[in-house]
Amino acid sequence: MKIRRTAVAMFVFLLAGAAHGAVTLVENGRATAVIVVGADASDQAREAARVLQEYIERISGARLEIQPDAAAAGARIVVGGKLAEGLLGIEGLSVLTPAMNEERFVLKTVGNDLVLAGNEHPFYRGVVYAAYELLERLGCRWFFPGAYGEVVPKRATLVVEDLDLDERPDFRFRNVWYSGWMPVDGTDGADLAAWLDRNKMTSLKDISLPGDGTVVRLAPPEKYFESHPHIYAVGKNGKRDKGMLCQTEPEAIKISAQTICDTFQANPGQFTFGFGPPDGHPMCYCGRCQKSNPQFSGNGYGEPSLSDVWFRFANAVAAEVYKVFPDRWVFTNGYANRVRPPEGVGPMSPNLGIQFAMLDTCTFHSIGDPKCWQRLAYKTILDRWTRDLGCVFIYDYDPGKALDGMPFPMLHNLSRDLPYFRDRGVWGFWTEGQNCWMVTHLNYYVRGRLMWDADSDVRAIVRDYCEKFYGNAADAVEDYVWTLEDAVDNCTIHETFGRLVPWRAIYDADTMQKLDALIEEAARRAGDGPEALHVRVLGLVYAYVRAYMAMEEAAAEGDFKGAVAQADEMLRVRAKIGQVDNSLIPVTPEWCNDGSGALEWHRTVYQRLAERIDGTRGNLVGLAPRVISFRKDPDDMGVLEQWYAGPLEAEWDTLDSTLYWEAQGLQDARGYGYTGNAWYRASFDVSSDVAGKPVMLTIGGIYSDTLWIWVNGFLVDQRQRQSTKAPFDVDVTAHVKPGEKNDVAILLETLTPDRNARGGLHRRVFLWSRK
Repeated sequence: MKIRRTAVAMFVFLLAGAAHGAVTLVENGRATAVIVVGADASDQAREAARVLQEYIERISGARLEIQPDAAAAGARIVVGGKLAEGLLGIEGLSVLTPAMNEERFVLKTVGNDLVLAGNEHPFYRGVVYAAYELLERLGCRWFFPGAYGEVVPKRATLVVEDLDLDERPDFRFRNVWYSGWMPVDGTDGADLAAWLDRNKMTSLKDISLPGDGTVVRLAPPEKYFESHPHIYAVGKNGKRDKGMLCQTEPEAIKISAQTICDTFQANPGQFTFGFGPPDGHPMCYCGRCQKSNPQFSGNGYGEPSLSDVWFRFANAVAAEVYKVFPDRWVFTNGYANRVRPPEGVGPMSPNLGIQFAMLDTCTFHSIGDPKCWQRLAYKTILDRWTRDLGCVFIYDYDPGKALDGMPFPMLHNLSRDLPYFRDRGVWGFWTEGQNCWMVTHLNYYVRGRLMWDADSDVRAIVRDYCEKFYGNAADAVEDYVWTLEDAVDNCTIHETFGRLVPWRAIYDADTMQKLDALIEEAARRAGDGPEALHVRVLGLVYAYVRAYMAMEEAAAEGDFKGAVAQADEMLRVRAKIGQVDNSLIPVTPEWCNDGSGALEWHRTVYQRLAERIDGTRGNLVGLAPRVISFRKDPDDMGVLEQWYAGPLEAEWDTLDSTLYWEAQGLQDARGYGYTGNAWYRASFDVSSDVAGKPVMLTIGGIYSDTLWIWVNGFLVDQRQRQSTKAPFDVDVTAHVKPGEKNDVAILLETLTPDRNARGGLHRRVFLWSRK
């Protein structure tokens, strides 16, 4: 039976005297119990005993002796093994089957004993979980990895009330791992592994997963390429590709199935075999594969879809394996051009499982959110996969945004989505995380709680965190957390990993004013000790947020030098946070400083814009207004009617040129943005002293499929697939009129309504004279 509980409802008394039936571990700083592990105890049981010994001593100052003697007198903490099973009247706690659902831990008082047990099979960590569960009930917390995120209370007396707890998780796979977007060293990896244990999460290190490019496991090219080149995919260049198989070649299916069967035969304890094609949008271009592909496209999930071809192949392989090993799993992934469920594949083999990775979808909103068509589509697709397959587990990103270092509130999504995943029978999660714990903040901690028990009260978890980590400042910090959450939850911005986030459209002036007051209140109430440090770090994180907002506002005003100054302030604040712990808002690795919206990338962009106009590379000639004229052109009549010239008619509206138009409300109730043709026009003065000098037009940033640019009625540039986060320049020397009003018109043919539906300008437009 699983006992449902909140983070603050504990069954441990930390009192001077024991309650009836309770077990006293420490009294007034003196050990009154011993820890017993059998002489034949597992390594896991011995590890759990050492964990208990260390933390009980840190809490109380008393060091409980670890004994192998089951007949030890007095109160005992019995950890794992046959002795624990005998006291509990249970057995079979070291079992692993292909169902992989035997995970369990038990925490129970039996007379004068406190018994900790759990599944001790090396695949599971049941006894270790029992130990950390007890320590939680004694007041310990591990909100983040390492010393900074740990809370260890001080208590002279430890008494455990009569207790009977038997728990199993709601999800089999409960993982967060570090990818390479943020720095990770050996200590970081070890700290994360310990943190996963302390929060009942798993590493999944013993499961064969369908990683990118693992399709070569099925037919290693060093073994088969020379003798069987026909089983490999045909590339666009007509040559065979060693990294991909032809999915319609019967011998490729036969060899793949045999490889998996041979692997299972040689490894009786291996219950899964995972394989996936290379990253990106792989495809076999042989005539047979192309003919069998229905070419479904749209919605931005890897066009054309490979799902029918790929899953027909994977299903055929799984079906052959099922004939020999009906109790083993064949895993593949539904990612990129394989997100859609197939339309022309029959019933799925019962041993086929999928790592569902619909990564190109909005990360700001919950599954089924009516204002977000991307999450509505996610629900529809997930429902189909969980209907048709016996094993579906999730690959997702957290943080699922640009690498800007800004906090990424996700608790509103997690609290709604995890119960839904549980109810759909999802097996669990393989979450690509980052070593940036004040960006993700409570996301991973709350994930852990909900992956174990999807009905956990998230608000109670947050309250517990605020009380234990911030002390007297708990109320202000709690309000701060939910203010950020509510702003993102209520916004109509849609975000996927790597895209720039228009935070100015999410945190409005009222929100920022409230956050200012809450951080000030938290600082006033901060006490002494670690709580004061935690409040100071949170204040620094908010200073980083404040500087980011000021940087973007300065850039929107055309003050690029001011934007650089704010970026430098963010670097200073980040360095101060790093003096406490480098993993809170870490330094971005050099290899990704030039993209994905990293802080360093922002600074570089604004520095280069500033240099165009501050005398370094050139001087400002004319700055287009921030709010400029705008007009939709759904019938494509603007060029024929010369909208780029002449007076503006009543049909023209205005938009802020520093935010793409969906961020200004140009979308429907479900979040579909306007698509088609649209125009921007701006007129501004150009001084006469630029006569005879080279003049450049800079477009600060634009989202568009194709664009055309007119200056004073002349078409000066045309570009394909120009959607860009970075500025670009056009030489307009021949068409500028010094000493007069100059007119710039930009026609965009916007992106189709897919997951990246963003249209229009998102930085200032200006003219400058190149030195």
